[in-house]
Amino acid sequence: DVETSKSYLPISGDPTYAAQVQKLLLGQESEAFSSGRAATIHAPGGTGALRMGADLLKKFAPKATLWVSSPTWANHKGIFTAAGFEIKEYPYYDAQNKSVDYPALISCLENIPEGDIVLMHACCHNPTGVDLSDDQWQRVADIAAERKWIPFLDFAYQGFGDSVEADRIAVECFSKAAQDLFIASSFSKNIGLYNERTGALTI
Repeated sequence: DVETSKSYLPISGDPTYAAQVQKLLLGQESEAFSSGRAATIHAPGGTGALRMGADLLKKFAPKATLWVSSPTWANHKGIFTAAGFEIKEYPYYDAQNKSVDYPALISCLENIPEGDIVLMHACCHNPTGVDLSDDQWQRVADIAAERKWIPFLDFAYQGFGDSVEADRIAVECFSKAAQDLFIASSFSKNIGLYNERTGALTI
């Protein structure tokens, strides 16, 4: 009788939620946020955001190939295969040195065709836990702008790497390039909202 939070929401979700998601992902000082060129839709967790982004990309880039890191989170391939994408891998992890195989990664990214989609972990790479440095992220963003492939960031662990602010370096690098950018975010882990399925797709 007294509940006020279960009313019908717009299809895109609560606008206040979307605005707060953008502040967290992009930073309140971000041009992408302040200019209003980012759009966010509520999603059922990060997995739901990935699938929504995959379906949207398949509609507008039906011939694109989806690239994932080697290795990557096990569900990535299933989500994008279900959306109809051909999947290829780019080199990422150097198991011998327990680090990013940066030369191999860059060499591959420089040859990914225009219009393809590159799925990357924004921080706390799953399953390796090994991330790019700030300078390396900037180089990757520059390559994406030059080659015109579409970055899709899986951002499930913001705040678990260095800090909430520092962990968004990948988002900052790509958004400053003023190119198309997809971000699937989740608050299941960092805010402990698994049961509530709180995620978002931001473009």
